Amino acid sequence: MNIVIFASSREAEMEEPVFCDRDSVRVDISKCSGKSISVAPFIAKYLKDLGFYVTVVDPFADDTSYDADKIIKGTSFQVPDEIVKDSYVIVATRHVYDTWAIMKSILGGAKEIAVIMSIKRAKVIMQRLLQAGISKEQLKKLRIPAGLDIGAKSEKEIALSIVAEILAVTRNATGRPLSEVKEFYKVVEDLK
Repeated sequence: MNIVIFASSREAEMEEPVFCDRDSVRVDISKCSGKSISVAPFIAKYLKDLGFYVTVVDPFADDTSYDADKIIKGTSFQVPDEIVKDSYVIVATRHVYDTWAIMKSILGGAKEIAVIMSIKRAKVIMQRLLQAGISKEQLKKLRIPAGLDIGAKSEKEIALSIVAEILAVTRNATGRPLSEVKEFYKVVEDLK
C-alpha cells in the first residue's frame, strides 16, 4: 500500500498562509516559523521499515528530514491526483495547509485519510470543507484525530498509535487487545 504524508516542518504563525488551486500550493514562508521535530518523520520511518511505499509532502523538508521513498518539497509544489489515489493519507500539516491537504486527499481519491488535529481545530476546518462543497458523508469518513487510544504522549508514541491504526485498517483488524480477540479469559475459565 502507498502512504502519503502531508507534513510541515514549520508551524504557521497565521491561519493557513497558502495560495492554492486543485493541484498546487504556494506557501508564504514569511508566515511560518521555527524548524522543529514533528510526528511525521517518525510515522514515515516506521511505515518505511514495515515495507510501505512512503511519499512525504513537506514544503520545508531537507534531504535528511524523512526516511521516505519520495519527498515533495519546496514552498511551491504540485501534487497530482495520482499521488493520493487509492493511498492511505496522513495529514500532519501544523496549520500550514490543513484544508488543502484534506480536500486534495478527498478529491484525489485517497482510500483512507487520517488527520493529526484536535477536535477543536477540526470544527473550523470541517466547516471550511463543507462550504467548499465537500459533503458531510465524505467528512465523516475522516479519521480525526488520527491514531489509536494508547495513551500516547511523545511524538514517537503518537506516531506508533497512528501506524497501529493504519495496520488495523489496512488489514481489517479490530485494534483491540489480542487477549480479548483470542478470548484468553475462556482458557482460564475452562481450567479444572
